[in-house]
Amino acid sequence: MYYFEDLPIGREVVFEDEYRVTEDEIIEVGQRWDPRPMHIDPVAAVDSIFGGLVASSAHIFAIYVCIGNAVVDRDKQSAAVSALGFNHLQWRAPVRPNDVLRSAYTVVSARVSASRPACGVVTTKNRLFNQHEETVFTLECAYLIERRDIEA
Repeated sequence: MYYFEDLPIGREVVFEDEYRVTEDEIIEVGQRWDPRPMHIDPVAAVDSIFGGLVASSAHIFAIYVCIGNAVVDRDKQSAAVSALGFNHLQWRAPVRPNDVLRSAYTVVSARVSASRPACGVVTTKNRLFNQHEETVFTLECAYLIERRDIEA
């Protein structure tokens, strides 16, 4: 288990987990949540500004939640209580079929919660990047995370 104390300012982590985005998944998510030609029709998408099928913004955010969330660690359980907010979301490059995404984060602030002193508030800058090391999505997140030692 890792706690607030395990997330000091400046901590940088690049996750090894990878997520391959498939054409079928782009179309499925697009049909349900953002049914525009560039997300659901490979033929029509060629005439879009992207020149082909691309994942929707909702899809990319969902992938971030799955693989890019700073309080998720596949090797340890997190003492995270809740996400508090997502800020400065930016989609920087299109995500295309067969892109392989990874994530990274840096802790930019950490403080004891004034309203819940048994927890801390940690803010991270996060990014998703593809197999070419091109950043496709960035955001800043704040999390409420249990403290290991509330006497500290």
